[in-house]
Amino acid sequence: MQIESLDGEALRRMIRAATAWLGQNKEAVNALNVFPVPDGDTGTNMYLTLVAALREVEKVKGNSVARVAEAAAQGSLMGARGNSGVIVSQFFRGFAQGVNGRDRLSAGELAKACQAAVQRAYRAVMKPTEGTILTVAREGAKAAWETYRQGGGILDICRAGLAQARRTLAMTPQMLPVLREARVVDAGGKGLVIGIEAAIRALEDPSLAWGQAPALSAEEEEPEAIAVGARRLSAESTQESLRFRYCTEFLLRGENLSVDEIKEGLLAEGDSLLVVGDPMVVRVHIHTNHPGRVLEFCGERGELLEIKINNMAEQNRELTQGEGSGGAEQGKNRPAASEDPSSVGASLGSQTPVFSLPSVQPLEKKTAAVAVVAGDGLKDIFCSLGATSTVAGGQTMNPSTEELLAAVEACPSAQVIILPNNSNVILTARQVTELTSKKVYVVPTKTVPQGIAALLVFNPEKDAVENVAAMERAFSQVKTGEVTYAVRNSRINGVEIQEMDIIGLYDGEIKAVGKSPEEVALALVDQMVDEGTEVITVYYGQEVEESRGRSLAEEIRARHGGHEVEVHYGGQPLYYYLLSVE
Repeated sequence: MQIESLDGEALRRMIRAATAWLGQNKEAVNALNVFPVPDGDTGTNMYLTLVAALREVEKVKGNSVARVAEAAAQGSLMGARGNSGVIVSQFFRGFAQGVNGRDRLSAGELAKACQAAVQRAYRAVMKPTEGTILTVAREGAKAAWETYRQGGGILDICRAGLAQARRTLAMTPQMLPVLREARVVDAGGKGLVIGIEAAIRALEDPSLAWGQAPALSAEEEEPEAIAVGARRLSAESTQESLRFRYCTEFLLRGENLSVDEIKEGLLAEGDSLLVVGDPMVVRVHIHTNHPGRVLEFCGERGELLEIKINNMAEQNRELTQGEGSGGAEQGKNRPAASEDPSSVGASLGSQTPVFSLPSVQPLEKKTAAVAVVAGDGLKDIFCSLGATSTVAGGQTMNPSTEELLAAVEACPSAQVIILPNNSNVILTARQVTELTSKKVYVVPTKTVPQGIAALLVFNPEKDAVENVAAMERAFSQVKTGEVTYAVRNSRINGVEIQEMDIIGLYDGEIKAVGKSPEEVALALVDQMVDEGTEVITVYYGQEVEESRGRSLAEEIRARHGGHEVEVHYGGQPLYYYLLSVE
């Protein structure tokens, strides 16, 4: 079979198939998480990012490969979740730039576009690590280019790239000791290989439909079976008190459209306002009580398309009523599970961002702060310390770029600081800086205690740059402990860990293993406290009774007299305790 060139329809089929196949295999990717903690969501993040890309691709009319590539780049950027999702969005952006306005691609042009995709992704990561998705992509793109130089056609270079990507993936444990010890390959690289496999199958077989799993040959199957338990991702569901009831979204098509003018005209109509686009097409998202007024205002400026109006109060009621008790095992105090948030992907339905915001006011404070946090108790703590808004997110539920952007746009300040509070959200947060006219700064907090320490010195009356400097100094002085459970058997730093063991992490490294959360928490605190310690804070999670949290605090006081010990309800999912030592 010979394919002389690649058009937009072929690229669209490839993205459809990659999305479907990754959706069916995302749990296998999640299971490759190096640490056996319940936040191995690389596969889910990559899948949801592809869903966002496909949502935009399906709207493209015609067969221009440049238009399809640009739509995928825009969609994946707005829907990127987690580090893996951001990297995927950069692959799409680089590929779109490499296509450079063409309607069709020759083999050489396709190989060059793949090289551009890898270069863009590498530039997006401040300190690239070899043995990750970036390495797998780079080596695959190199093989594709060499095959083209030797006279290969489109299918030849695709197959060569896939073969080298597989070989490189198998070598990732040799590049990263942490992968070797955990006996896994890189999760992001595995997700990339899965997507490429399906994309090539769609190229070979144009009849492959959305949602259909492409059949793989024996050599393409994972050589070593991965046992994946029936783990369901935990997600926070919150019944918000909504000032504005209707989530209103649409496209506005016209000529000489002004994003700033539209934004200014809609500012008083609600909150969570998001207006992005160009002089020809603008996307509008707003929470309002008067959708009609919004549509009338924009309808005077162009043609309204793809109008969606959802009653968020009703959606929240349905979500709350639909939650199940999950698979908690009796006597193990395992956090209750809820439906995998990616289950809506097959319908390509959009999800309404969940975040708490004050009503929109004229710009009053010089600087605002947006914090990513999960747990109603922690959300209240962040708001009480001065956060202008909180975006629901954390382990297993990384927010998208669009959700963070909407929160930033709704802040009543021209300068905004984002606190990611999770290492897997930092890249997503940095994407926002390029998507808004506001001055946005990211203080790279990796844990909730770091975020709280940063907010303690935040002053909304001061300039953002001055705040950032103070906040970075403050959070760098905090030690973080986290107590959760192991989701699979593993071996880390020479320690054998069994599924459902309670594990304790000290600044991201597993330092304690036991059979009860309190036992592990005490062992962590013993390691974290030193001569300079003044305050120890315990935040207990949604599955921990208040009496247990307070008893733990009393035991810490008994062991470490002379230090101030505080205890607060955090309500965080999955993590029994968060510990802060300052």
